[in-house]
Amino acid sequence: MRTFITAAVLAMAVAGGSAATAVAAPVVSIQKQSPASEAALKETLADYTHHIGESFTVYGEMYNVTDESHAAFVTAGPTDTYALDGTSIELTGPGVGTLAEDDYFTATVTITGNEILGDPELRITSVTRTGHNNG
Repeated sequence: MRTFITAAVLAMAVAGGSAATAVAAPVVSIQKQSPASEAALKETLADYTHHIGESFTVYGEMYNVTDESHAAFVTAGPTDTYALDGTSIELTGPGVGTLAEDDYFTATVTITGNEILGDPELRITSVTRTGHNNG
């Protein structure tokens, strides 16, 4: 790739008498990837203040819904045992009101760096209710 850029700059210099310097555009934001494993998700959420602004997909179950709290257990992938395997978090933002206690969901979330009742706060970007725990 470098050879092609150098050749293009030299060709412009020969053809037109001057060459423009190529300047790379700055990266405004980097799309974060979802944690690859449950261990990576737990590590990220345990150290959430160092991951502010990172977005990823979580799977979970709401376990406490009140006016002040929308608490859930989340995992890195769908499972039947969110409460056993998951990390306790607090959901905020648009869409949180569509979830009721014991609902299963998939959500794209962003770490805010805040905490509510000791749990890391994750702001919902998008959410889909995938089921309900009837038992």
